Amino acid sequence: MIIKKYHSLNEPVMSRVLELENVCNDYDQLKGSVFLDTSLNFNQAIPGIFLLYDCQTLISMLSMFIPSHLEVEISAMTRPEYRQNGYFTALLEQAVEELRSHNIPEILFVCEKPSDVGKDVLLNHLQASYEHTEYYMSLPRGGQCNLGKQRLFLTKATLQDLEILIQLSSEIFEDNYDDAKSLIQNCLNSQTREQYLVTVDDKPMGIASVNHLAVEEASIFGLGILPEYRGNGYGQELLKLILKNLWNRGKQQVTLEVDSKNDRAFRLYQRMGFRIELAYDFYRKQVAEFC
Repeated sequence: MIIKKYHSLNEPVMSRVLELENVCNDYDQLKGSVFLDTSLNFNQAIPGIFLLYDCQTLISMLSMFIPSHLEVEISAMTRPEYRQNGYFTALLEQAVEELRSHNIPEILFVCEKPSDVGKDVLLNHLQASYEHTEYYMSLPRGGQCNLGKQRLFLTKATLQDLEILIQLSSEIFEDNYDDAKSLIQNCLNSQTREQYLVTVDDKPMGIASVNHLAVEEASIFGLGILPEYRGNGYGQELLKLILKNLWNRGKQQVTLEVDSKNDRAFRLYQRMGFRIELAYDFYRKQVAEFC
């Protein structure tokens, strides 16, 4: 048994991970994908992907999305014929060791909702506590984006806008300054992502980000407006502005994720035509609870 740690994956290794994902999804009758993009992790010195090999066979993997110094989102999978042999536990021990060394206190385990095997491991073996569900939603080209009278302006941000973006993120999402700075900088420096600044009457009041997943597909994330501007239809107008921009650039599919507890945003996305494709349950456990 060999465990290898990665900060990012090259194409040959990525191909093997995706092959493992296909095998596991076929066996468990699931459809989701493990998050393998470590470019938004707040600390690039922390390895975000752990792979376990038996000779040359990749049999188990664990990935960590670390957007802040407060918590990490962990996803994992093991080849079906190798399960119940402690391989996931071995990977998790390595991950927990890294989290302890960087003083990250909490883990959110991510489990696709229909996965009974995953739920059993998290609830009975790890005794993690269910916290919330996130919906992965999609909208095909042709969804609503009739703006009417435009009040908002969407500007592609640059590093010169960094401090304004950090301030907005801190007020909108209650982010820690350093975490907001890291996330926004990583987005601005990304080859596939775009960071947007939203203004009304020349006043900064919102932010949004887009990840261009493929030529015809993009995802929206980090969308929000300041509390004092909520309840006036600005959220819907902002979403329409982004969609119009993406349709005009040839995108055929737009996706996003929303917390089940964020009822206002969830209802907005549904009104705009987004439909649930997948649901992921999140289970929380303190790093200090691991021996």
